[in-house]
Amino acid sequence: MKSVINIGEDVICDFCNLDGEHSHGGVMVGSNAVCGICCEDNGYYKSDYKYKGEIGEFFPKDKTFKENVLEYRLRTTGSKSGEITIQSF
Repeated sequence: MKSVINIGEDVICDFCNLDGEHSHGGVMVGSNAVCGICCEDNGYYKSDYKYKGEIGEFFPKDKTFKENVLEYRLRTTGSKSGEITIQSF
């Protein structure tokens, strides 16, 4: 069975679970949105970051993480609303 939960325009970092207003920039790693603070802490912005190829998109640092994620959702899904899909086995 599959359940889909609409979270609206809430944005939470998939690493630290803080809201999207607390930082700027960020990245997408797969389907995970990572805030700018976690990016700094993990070295994602460094030019010699070992796993740089795993980063799908770097967000502009002049916008909040929330602004960036909402724009990413709109561009990729046609809506700023986020959805969480829970698949039971």
